[in-house]
Amino acid sequence: MISERLLLAFAGGLAVLTPVYAQLHDPHKMTCTAARGMLVPNCNGAICNQGRVTGDLKGSFTSNRTSIYRDGSGWLYSSWTRIQLDDGLGVIETVDEGTLAADANGLPDFSQAAQVMVLSEAKGKYQEYAGTFLMNGGHLVGQATPYNGRLCWRLPPRS
Repeated sequence: MISERLLLAFAGGLAVLTPVYAQLHDPHKMTCTAARGMLVPNCNGAICNQGRVTGDLKGSFTSNRTSIYRDGSGWLYSSWTRIQLDDGLGVIETVDEGTLAADANGLPDFSQAAQVMVLSEAKGKYQEYAGTFLMNGGHLVGQATPYNGRLCWRLPPRS
């Protein structure tokens, strides 16, 4: 189970990003839709960094962890994810922040990841979109993991 201190540290990190994100994505000037589905890794065990995306976003994904460090009773990590959408609809790239519980030996338990993915760049269908997705599960070790979040686009200016 992820500790309260670890969740507070994770929330604190997100709070630092929130003012910048809010300025770029003013909810008064945007409309959003829900996006749900599954990340289904191609492997089972070790570190899984590629697979399929199902649900509202369909395609293949590749990801890479860029840092991991101890924080109190758990671990924090950062990564990026690239989703190549099916049918030539484009590409979505996210920057990701996550938490991991510690296992019995104090090492990261990759089967218990909680991750926030923020859309950082897109080409094609979602080029003018902003978005945030949440995942909670073991996608890092090959377990199919649900994602849910939102995709938002800018409203046309009022005349």
